[in-house]
Amino acid sequence: MEYFFKNIWPILKKDIVEVFAFIGIICSADELLKLFYQPEEKYEKIIVFSILLLGIIIIIIKNIPPKKYSFLIKNKDIKIKLVIGDLLKQNASIIVPTNSTFDTKMENDFISLKSVQGQVQNKYFKNNINVLDVLIQKGLKNNKNYIKLKDRKDSKKNQYEIGTTVEINYKDRRFYFLADSNINANGQTVDPNLTNITDALSRVWQFISECAHVETLAIPLLGTGRMGITNSREEILKQIIFSFVANNNTKKIAEELIICIRKEDIKKYKINISTIVEYIDYVCKYQYDNYNI
Repeated sequence: MEYFFKNIWPILKKDIVEVFAFIGIICSADELLKLFYQPEEKYEKIIVFSILLLGIIIIIIKNIPPKKYSFLIKNKDIKIKLVIGDLLKQNASIIVPTNSTFDTKMENDFISLKSVQGQVQNKYFKNNINVLDVLIQKGLKNNKNYIKLKDRKDSKKNQYEIGTTVEINYKDRRFYFLADSNINANGQTVDPNLTNITDALSRVWQFISECAHVETLAIPLLGTGRMGITNSREEILKQIIFSFVANNNTKKIAEELIICIRKEDIKKYKINISTIVEYIDYVCKYQYDNYNI
């Protein structure tokens, strides 16, 4: 309901002319009614009030803020969709932000159950974390770009570069585990910053374009959970949108990108959906044709 009340008023303001026009129609209808029928005063008020109430209900229903916004990138058969809802319910391959050691252990909240990775592991690998580890290692088998950490005892020791991506196929779902942060031996993020996010985005698009499939992708707001990045969610959203559009300039990465925002985050972090929608619309219409990746 918070999402509804926060976003309905800006929409109604845009339709203020329609509201006044409707009031005018009511007045005209009332005068027309009197030409053919002279109701008692009390019934006349009830009729007018009922029509007015019905009209207000129709206008509100007509202007209920949507939970999905769809945009088509100019001159390209590629869509961007902004969805207010559950990432795991999207009919798409999911980009899963993870740490650069690709740790999966959930004991002592090392990987939080509330994180996207934690939710994926709990839903699809709840009793098969070892299977996930095997699939991750298989994906990293030929990757030699890592350093050995000497302070790890109960977690993985190989730290890969930010942006390293592993494709995981399991139970008819496809996941792209994307390293977007470094962690210490306790699972806490080390030096969270926006550069890690932009680097991770650039490299995941590159990986998908070179090694994966042209399909529908779904992505959360990277870095906005336990990573502890100080940038706002609106800024992260804009980085995802800009990066995706720019990286589709020379080769098609996906049929559609679904960017998911949790409904509860809108009120908690005061996300201005109207501003984000305007930004996506602008970027899709005036894409960076000459932008070099």
